[in-house]
Amino acid sequence: MSHNKRMGMTTLWTYRMNSLSRLLLLLTMAAASPWLVPADTAFSEQQDKEKPQEKSSPQPHQPPVGPDTQPAPPKLSTEPKPQPHVAPPAKTDGPPDRDAAKEKEPAKEKEPVKEKEAAKKPVVSLILAVKLTLLADSRLFHYEIEAGEDQQTITLTGRVSSEEEKAAASDIARTVPGVKAVINKLDVSKELAQALTKKQDDLITQLIKERFGKSTTLKAANFEVKTEEGIVSLSGAVRFQVIALEAAEAARHVPGVRAVKTENVRLEGEG
Repeated sequence: MSHNKRMGMTTLWTYRMNSLSRLLLLLTMAAASPWLVPADTAFSEQQDKEKPQEKSSPQPHQPPVGPDTQPAPPKLSTEPKPQPHVAPPAKTDGPPDRDAAKEKEPAKEKEPVKEKEAAKKPVVSLILAVKLTLLADSRLFHYEIEAGEDQQTITLTGRVSSEEEKAAASDIARTVPGVKAVINKLDVSKELAQALTKKQDDLITQLIKERFGKSTTLKAANFEVKTEEGIVSLSGAVRFQVIALEAAEAARHVPGVRAVKTENVRLEGEG
């Protein structure tokens, strides 16, 4: 064998030994470390790790059952039991029962028809209507006239001062709607007019004195006041004539006063 041929075989043998050594080294390292696995295996394992794992419901712990162990009593269920389905009653083609329908309707208070009709109509009194009409007349305004009613017949009682006023009362009462007849029992008294006039004069005198009492000057003057048929007469003594004028102006504003006389008011110092 030539020298070159031996050198080639030696080189080939050395190369094979080196390749075998490398293969053994790789196998040893792969067995010692899990990281030195093939790339395809590592990639598939990584994908398996990235997949979401389904959570398994934990199973209740059950103690081991032995020959002496008694079984646990069954747990009572708190869930409501389903009610049996009741089929609705079959509808019939006939008319519904009226009595059953009345029982289902709420009870309502039935008002009498007469009460409803009475509530709609206004309450009107013939007596009040006649008296209001008499008071609206200036001739009869000062008289106290009473009225009674019996089956739409009006009866007038009281006093007036003349026959003309008595007749006027009957005519006025007949104008009220609903009045069928008028019975006039009014008395005619000539003294009644004088009595009414005196009553009116007394009222005027009282109102004038109350008005004078609200003024310091007129209260100090202490006037005497008299009223006859609406005519007022003042008397007394004052230091200044203007006080008499102030008193006359105050009396003039009282309702019913027709005139104010001051000739009986004298100035102090005059004889």
